[in-house]
Amino acid sequence: MRNSSVQTYFGPSAALQPLPVPPAMDVALLPTPLPVAEAGRDPIASAKREPTEKGPMHQTLFTVGPVQMYPESLRIASQQIPYFRTEEFSQTVLECEKMMCALAAAPTGSRMILLTASGTGAMEAAVLNLLGPEDRALIVVGGGFGQRFCDICEDHGIPYDAIRLEPGQSIKPARIDALELENYKALLVNAHETSTGVLYDLDRLGAACRRSGTFFIVDAISAFLCDPIDMAGLGIDLFMTGSQKALALAPGLSILILGPRALEDVKRRKIRSHYFAFPRYLADAERGQTPFTPAVGVILQLHERLNSIMAVGAAELTRRCSAMAMHFRASINGLPFAVFPDSPSNALTALTPTNGASAYDIYSTLKSRFCLVVTPNGGALRDKVFRVGHMGNLAKSDMDVLATALKEISK
Repeated sequence: MRNSSVQTYFGPSAALQPLPVPPAMDVALLPTPLPVAEAGRDPIASAKREPTEKGPMHQTLFTVGPVQMYPESLRIASQQIPYFRTEEFSQTVLECEKMMCALAAAPTGSRMILLTASGTGAMEAAVLNLLGPEDRALIVVGGGFGQRFCDICEDHGIPYDAIRLEPGQSIKPARIDALELENYKALLVNAHETSTGVLYDLDRLGAACRRSGTFFIVDAISAFLCDPIDMAGLGIDLFMTGSQKALALAPGLSILILGPRALEDVKRRKIRSHYFAFPRYLADAERGQTPFTPAVGVILQLHERLNSIMAVGAAELTRRCSAMAMHFRASINGLPFAVFPDSPSNALTALTPTNGASAYDIYSTLKSRFCLVVTPNGGALRDKVFRVGHMGNLAKSDMDVLATALKEISK
């Protein structure tokens, strides 16, 4: 009979080794809200990354997801996952919804959906729930993520037209003002095109949608908390973001917020999907639950992180991200790199070498020699553009380290 006081595992020598049985998960281990009134505390600015030895798992990530995580998120990630069909977990989810709607400046009556899927899953779910073969969409395409909306529409037989832009090019104000959207049910746009770092004019695009009554669907997966996102002010009907971007959590969770118009539209539609059907999620969300097993551990990380962000506000995080981006761009002035997009996002700086060097080789050298990981590109931009993220647990001092390394390899 097995001794219930020990667990076993196979170690390097294949010998059975005893391990103590961990204590049962206690409700107290669920994250608790950070008291905002705590005198002068800024939980985000005070979070420091402990220095680690360099190695394959001890790199500094200047990527656009996953990003450097905060110590408290890592602590929660290391704990046993609790059972989730409980009142305590339901309360956690309901609090997440309240905080997310506040941080995204969602209009009154908006609802949040937690979807255990990548950002692409959120994009597909948005299309499936608001559009059908009888509708027509207009899509802004400036790179791979804009094209992804097109691919999703094609897969589901949804007619669309595309505003195609050169990589790194923003859509000009005159072109937006001239848009005639009356024949389109929805305008789909990435807040910024993450493959090139270009930021689009959401204010103007939203105004164009309001003039025609067109639904405004915005992928803010890597823009949220980096660039200003105001659902009510911009007229956004459906907003989405991802856990592994500026929220700096583990991957696996997409967060969508539906405004009142989108909610009414979803109620009237027959959704031809089982897993992605929003009505199922909205019904269970009333009690703080999801229809299918969610990414429980990531939701617990989200709860703690949102409490920390609420203590300083979304506008302050956006300001800090902007300051870090400007600091980095100034620090590489004079080096053989040019900012690629004509309207760069705060979330990342996309750089193109001006000395004939391969962008992908620069990524490889930074990773192998300095344990600094930037984001490479693929396809036609593989050797032309690499991207430096300004999201997550990074500081200006980290940007200085990266700038020094870029100077060294540019000699």
